Amino acid sequence: MNVQERLQVAADTVEMWRAATGTSRPVEPGSSLAADDAAFPLNPVSHLVWFGISHAVDHLDMYLHVLVRSGHSFPIAPQTLARGGLIGAAHALWMLDAPDRRTRQLRGLKIAHEEWRNERTAYQELVESGEAVAGMDNLVVVRGEWMAEAVAAGESIGWTAADVRARPNDTKLIEDVLTRYESRDPAEPGMMTMPTLYTLLWRMLSGSAHAYRWSSMGRIRFAPRGSTTDSNGADGYLTTDEDQHFHSVGAMMLLINRAFELYDQRRVRHA
Repeated sequence: MNVQERLQVAADTVEMWRAATGTSRPVEPGSSLAADDAAFPLNPVSHLVWFGISHAVDHLDMYLHVLVRSGHSFPIAPQTLARGGLIGAAHALWMLDAPDRRTRQLRGLKIAHEEWRNERTAYQELVESGEAVAGMDNLVVVRGEWMAEAVAAGESIGWTAADVRARPNDTKLIEDVLTRYESRDPAEPGMMTMPTLYTLLWRMLSGSAHAYRWSSMGRIRFAPRGSTTDSNGADGYLTTDEDQHFHSVGAMMLLINRAFELYDQRRVRHA
């Protein structure tokens, strides 16, 4: 099966995932995930997890729409979609697959606290500039109250305020997720470990998303010396690379698939 055929298979799978994220997948009372949610009903872990999965599927669906359904192969822009999809799936797995309930609950609280911190900052800057619309100052107050409630919820299960307030580091988060994943499926001798591979991919995708050239330089092709287009090696062009695209697609699919599996296992009450 060539790369284009594999991308088509991926597109077919994502179409099913898209349908799944458009339907209700409720958490059953008495399930493991319901117990995780109990620490903070204001913003349950399961809601954050499902958003992470949906976020990842949405980005991957658009990525494959560009590559497969439209017939175009852009060299740089899809990598930004891959970055968004990768971190959404990693967030979901980070909250789903921690080794114990207290850690899963802390991770949900950290994500909620960070989300509200960012939202409050956005509103606060407008309020301080004098350009805020009516009621925005109240949003700043409410988000601050929610952040305090997240801290209190963490303290109620034995964590400190500093534990909840510590900002998640996405690179470290991805390493943690893949280290846990690799314990199920170890790397072959002589091969790059999954945490190392994914961290490198994440950094390259971030380079593309932030408009830095280094992550794309491996796909620069230069005119042969002596050719009519040669300018002493100064001229080059950026190629599209389906293999590179499939690496990004495959990385997202691995994490999304595992997130779906864990979510469905843990949201159901088992006898």
